[in-house]
Amino acid sequence: MWRILRENIPEKLMALSSAILIWMYVNAEKNPTITQRFTVDVEVRHLQNGYESPVVSPSQVTVVLTGVRSSVEQISPRGIRAMVDLSGVGEGKQRVPVQVNLTRDLLQDVQVEIIPPTVQVTLTRRISKELRIQCLFVNTPPEGYVYISPIVFPETALVTGPRERVNQVQRLIVNAVPDKVGGEIDSDVPIVAVDGANNPVGGVTIRPSHARVVLKLAPVSLTKTVIVTPVWKGAPDASVAIEEITIDPRTVVISGKPDVLAQVHNVETEPIDISNLTSDLSRSVALRPVDGAQLTTTSVRVSVRVRRLPERPSP
Repeated sequence: MWRILRENIPEKLMALSSAILIWMYVNAEKNPTITQRFTVDVEVRHLQNGYESPVVSPSQVTVVLTGVRSSVEQISPRGIRAMVDLSGVGEGKQRVPVQVNLTRDLLQDVQVEIIPPTVQVTLTRRISKELRIQCLFVNTPPEGYVYISPIVFPETALVTGPRERVNQVQRLIVNAVPDKVGGEIDSDVPIVAVDGANNPVGGVTIRPSHARVVLKLAPVSLTKTVIVTPVWKGAPDASVAIEEITIDPRTVVISGKPDVLAQVHNVETEPIDISNLTSDLSRSVALRPVDGAQLTTTSVRVSVRVRRLPERPSP
């Protein structure tokens, strides 16, 4: 038997090689080597507290799988995930390697290539600062009225966001716009963050986002100086004549709305009774009120000096 096996060895080896090549060809036709490409979003893992969501560039990578068809087709495209691990990565721009979630079991007879293998990650710290809220409004009240200083509640708000954005914020403002020109306001108004040039700053969070604004009108209180006019009652005795009348003060200041003050030219005293007066008189006399106006002085002193008339000769 050994003699038979030793016969025609070259021919037998050639036949075996041919058989192996034929098997490999047939197997390759049934299960060829293929390449598939998948575009995958880059996910972020292990982002440290105190950082804003990072900027990843590029935000997608291409995952290239090369291997026999049966092995490649076992990998579901939906199951391929690309990620960057940010453990220990600090603030600023840096390149971080991209990893895929495919296990060794799935990668039998499969080669994986990630294009690009690294991405640039920009990390920014999140900071906060508290600022007072300022109220802006068009100060054009109706005639005869003024706006009282607006009330804003709360008085402050917290601005949070990336360090560079928050540092741009110089003021927090609320724009109080009434329903009609010259009207009052009592409503919640959005808070806006602005820079030193009053340009809005985006990319920050304001808490609370709104503030209650109360803007009320008050009548204008103008002043006017008018003279005091005495009002007399009765007449002095026939034996005397009024020589001098003195009023102190001679003028008083009144305040009120412009349309009211325009109609007032003097203020009268309460009636001063000089019936049968025979000697000098000096007394405090109240001033009559003026409708729609307030008097800064409520009384004046009135002095009357008389002189005696010569007696008439008897007939």
